[in-house]
Amino acid sequence: MAAVMLGVVTVATWSRGESEAAPQQRASGAELFSAKGCATCHTGPDTQALFEAFPQLDDASSWAGDRKPAMSATDYLAESMAAPAAFTSPAFAGGMGPTSGMPQLRLTSEEIAALVAYLLGT
Repeated sequence: MAAVMLGVVTVATWSRGESEAAPQQRASGAELFSAKGCATCHTGPDTQALFEAFPQLDDASSWAGDRKPAMSATDYLAESMAAPAAFTSPAFAGGMGPTSGMPQLRLTSEEIAALVAYLLGT
């Protein structure tokens, strides 16, 4: 297991086959994606968003690693959840939907790790 430091948040990440907890973490992430309201604004691997102005996250593994120079997909997604104002996605259309940007959800490091695992399919 590797740990990634993001300010005050530590996100645990697992490689395929490295931990039997990974499938449970992905399942937890899927539940959190709906429970925390992510699915309202973002299309996810198993959900359809209510709004079109917000970045689609259903195929995050194909683009998240390229969004910010020298930042992995895991780190980018974790930062986006832990500190939403740190970077505005170029996929954000703005001005549409209920907010002008992503809200601060005050997620725990375990919740962030589960959501990242869910979005990346790891």
